[in-house]
Amino acid sequence: MKLKSSVDKLLQQMGEVGGTNKGNFGEKAVFKICEEKYQAQGGILYHSYSYKTNPMLEGNIKRNEQGGLFIEKVGSTTEIDVLFITKNKVFPIEVKAYKAKRIVLTDEAISGCFKIDKSPVHQNEMHCRHLYPYIFKALPEGETQYIEPIVVFVDNCTVEDNRSEYQKKYIKVTILNHLKKLLDELDKPLDYFIDLKIMEKCLIETSIKFEKHLKARII
Repeated sequence: MKLKSSVDKLLQQMGEVGGTNKGNFGEKAVFKICEEKYQAQGGILYHSYSYKTNPMLEGNIKRNEQGGLFIEKVGSTTEIDVLFITKNKVFPIEVKAYKAKRIVLTDEAISGCFKIDKSPVHQNEMHCRHLYPYIFKALPEGETQYIEPIVVFVDNCTVEDNRSEYQKKYIKVTILNHLKKLLDELDKPLDYFIDLKIMEKCLIETSIKFEKHLKARII
């Protein structure tokens, strides 16, 4: 009940503001949900985790005015809205607070939002691709299966997911009300546990800045 009350308050504040502040309240709501799991079972938790991109890797996929896709030039830094690591999985979470009632996702794009030239699914894929070289040594045998990217829509909207099964399996999409359940479903042990101390060392060495950091909590 305490969690629901604090999340509801953040969503109310989100509804009262606009622009980038709106998204920030949405991110805080997602952070609160992850923080409850962090307090109960341990892990590492970041809000607004910024790090250097890898210049050898490609940038984001964007859509031009004619509807075609192109790969943008990679910037020097990028940011994961909420980064939650448990002993089982790494959860890079992209949070979106679009003013939309119905959002439609395909492998190529997102629609239903005003002037969106890149899909949050593509954004999250790029974030994970550029983060992996920095944390692979902290993943059991460097396996990418320990990384579970999630996109969360925090507005009161419906999401129609028309992506291919391959993309759905790779990057999960949910709304805020279902995030806790999805995290519980995905946070299952594989062959090995993640060493949180090694992971935290990698993340600290890689980070440029962050809004909030809850340090490795081992239970």
